[in-house]
Amino acid sequence: MLTLFESRDRRIKDAQEVVRLHDKYGDELVTVLKERTRDRSMKDRDRRHWKRILRKARSYKPETRNGTAIH
Repeated sequence: MLTLFESRDRRIKDAQEVVRLHDKYGDELVTVLKERTRDRSMKDRDRRHWKRILRKARSYKPETRNGTAIH
């Protein structure tokens, strides 16, 4: 995953979003995000956002919830 050019604030916000979505969808999170990345009714910008969150959700471990451990 390309985190080289990602700001610290973006990484933190994305990590918080992954935690929030995991709390909402649980183990189905990756499946839900995959569907969002394929949804052609969304704008390209929105699908790119969900694709970035999907990459981070795949490596998410519920025990790493401090907001910075997800990369």
